[in-house]
Amino acid sequence: MSSTNRSERDLSATTGVVIGYDGSPGARLALEWAVETARRDDRDLTIVDAIGLSAAATAGAYELGPSAQLYEEMTAGLVGEAVERAAKELDRSRVHAVSVVGSPSAELVEASRHADLVVTGSRGRGDARAGLLGSTAYAVTAHAHCPVVVVRGDEAVHAGPAHPVVVGVDASDAAARALEAAATLAAAAEADLHVVAVHDLPSAAIWAADPAPGFGLVVPGSWVQDASEETRAATAEVARALADRVRSAHPGLTVVETVPDGPPGSTLAEHARRVGAGLVVVGSRGHGGFAGMLLGSVSHRVVHDAPCPVMVIR
Repeated sequence: MSSTNRSERDLSATTGVVIGYDGSPGARLALEWAVETARRDDRDLTIVDAIGLSAAATAGAYELGPSAQLYEEMTAGLVGEAVERAAKELDRSRVHAVSVVGSPSAELVEASRHADLVVTGSRGRGDARAGLLGSTAYAVTAHAHCPVVVVRGDEAVHAGPAHPVVVGVDASDAAARALEAAATLAAAAEADLHVVAVHDLPSAAIWAADPAPGFGLVVPGSWVQDASEETRAATAEVARALADRVRSAHPGLTVVETVPDGPPGSTLAEHARRVGAGLVVVGSRGHGGFAGMLLGSVSHRVVHDAPCPVMVIR
């Protein structure tokens, strides 16, 4: 077993597939997904187990050594179990384990600088069960330097002939990068690609509602309908242009373009559920995202609601 601590293996030099592992049910599912992905793509797999110990700062005049040693002893069995599971599918020399004292999200973000892909479960051992998305998963998807996959659902489903890749698009640069990644993944997996541009006109419902007392503002229903038709036509044109771009680049790929109506995040997740998707791909921030937001509201909603793994592209 290639099991090391940070002093021997620098996370900043980690390549291949990196997974955050803490032994929770979500992490076990994510490990299964990451192992299969590393095997399919012929990449190394690094299993990272990290924890922030409150006692670390007082364990000897701010020396981390005693706490780090104690932590490594505590997690040796946990990490060893993960490596053994991975080694059933991968050459053992390509499976690495790193146990560190530190913030799990910070360590995974550091590893993402040179990794090809970072994988996490949707919730870890330190996250409340009521939380739909764990703090580590949220922080990593928001800050990572490479694509991140949050493994959701009840099983480690993968894209393939029976499970299409679904990508959410709009007119943003982030969506264009997501589309490129999704098309490459779908072609490699021999999966169909669903290009989904959600039509959302949230203010139409407000305009069509009864005016507030004292304002006397009434927007004709025909105006609302005309505006909705115009924005839907524009959304459909974006989907058509992007789908045609993919068809040109990947002639053998089956591309399905869809323009559903509704709130973008939940609608995209529902489409993935309806078609039995094996992977949903989204940009970290779409056309409507604020510049200061590292993870847009749509991508955040998709990671919350999707029934399958979600890849977030920065």
